[in-house]
Amino acid sequence: MFNGTQLTRGRWHTLMSDVSHALALERFGPRLAQRILWRVETAERVVALSFDDGPHPQFTPAILELLSAHGIPATFFVIGRGVRRHPQLAQRLAQAGHELGNHTLNHRMLPFLQEKFVRHEILQTDHLIREVTGYNPKLMRPPMGLFTRRIVDVIEACGYGTVLGDVYPRDPHMPGRDKIHRRVMARVRPGSIIILHDGGNTEHVDRSQTVWAVRQIVNDLLQEGYRFATISDLVRLGAQTTC
Repeated sequence: MFNGTQLTRGRWHTLMSDVSHALALERFGPRLAQRILWRVETAERVVALSFDDGPHPQFTPAILELLSAHGIPATFFVIGRGVRRHPQLAQRLAQAGHELGNHTLNHRMLPFLQEKFVRHEILQTDHLIREVTGYNPKLMRPPMGLFTRRIVDVIEACGYGTVLGDVYPRDPHMPGRDKIHRRVMARVRPGSIIILHDGGNTEHVDRSQTVWAVRQIVNDLLQEGYRFATISDLVRLGAQTTC
């Protein structure tokens, strides 16, 4: 049973999701910050699925099963402390051929941190990914999509490229599985980077809506003639297209 507080919180999250999605600042990203990767220019029907905030013991395996069933590669921006807690899941991501990206150690709002703490968040996660999986990460997605010029400078100084994306259905707000699905399909196009979540930054995480939506998104995009690539492979494809 939901109490009044839970119901009000649910409505507030839905409102936040609707407003944020309607504004869709990510669609204007390339005009705001050209040093950040938002999408790739290509005429080919290829997109990148990406997942943040994992690995999670329940929802990451569910996503992996869906991707494996279709032989689809994806990019997972993992939280360092999650890698530390669930090393076998992180290893499973790498062994399955997925790309691993850096999503900081503790999922903190980087613009509010001193530079030394930003570096710590990035480099500790870098160390954990390499130590646990043997993977050499090159892409970084700042938590909550928050960045400044200073933060991008630090990210690049740590050896990373900064990635956000151009299709984000606000799935952490749990707007409803059908709405997540519809939002992605309405805005996806060749070269899109789709932002989804297989984990979370709180004790109680529910990504069941995302798991359901991913199944529908994958099926629909395959039927429309799309194929999938990791973000790095998508970038390489874009570079070849423009040559």
